[in-house]
Amino acid sequence: MKLSTSIIAASVLITNVSAFTPSYASSSRSIMTQRNMFSGAGAAAPMEDDEGKVAEMEKVAKAMGMSLEEYQLGMNARARMEQDINDLRVTGGDASKGVSVERDGNSPPKHLVINVTDEGKAMGKAALEKELVSALKDAGEKSKEGRQEAQKKMMQFIAEQMKGMA
Repeated sequence: MKLSTSIIAASVLITNVSAFTPSYASSSRSIMTQRNMFSGAGAAAPMEDDEGKVAEMEKVAKAMGMSLEEYQLGMNARARMEQDINDLRVTGGDASKGVSVERDGNSPPKHLVINVTDEGKAMGKAALEKELVSALKDAGEKSKEGRQEAQKKMMQFIAEQMKGMA
């Protein structure tokens, strides 16, 4: 009982990243990313033959006070940041003590691996619970730092691309 309570408490400590996402978006929605070879807009680039999509993107960009190119840049930067966060792998805990946690940068994590060895099991329930909570907190902090780095990288990308637009 205490173990499940501790795991729930540890998962509540993790925050969510929602840059450039509309407030109505569901966190269970998966986003496919595609990198186009010669386009800076990536998957955000409208197809010439899909005028409805282009018009919708122009409408959204205008509502946000942006040009279509700026909107596409923002959407591409967001997609790149999401991919960086998905690809991030951090570990927490001490494998020599028998407890380690590996997770991605998402909050809540999409990739979460908890390793408990025989050494960890031999510690006893209370000590194992304490080590597991510590490992989850450690991995959560590292994940938060990784998300912040991904956001900085996104902002640098936007700044570099905006120089080219001016």
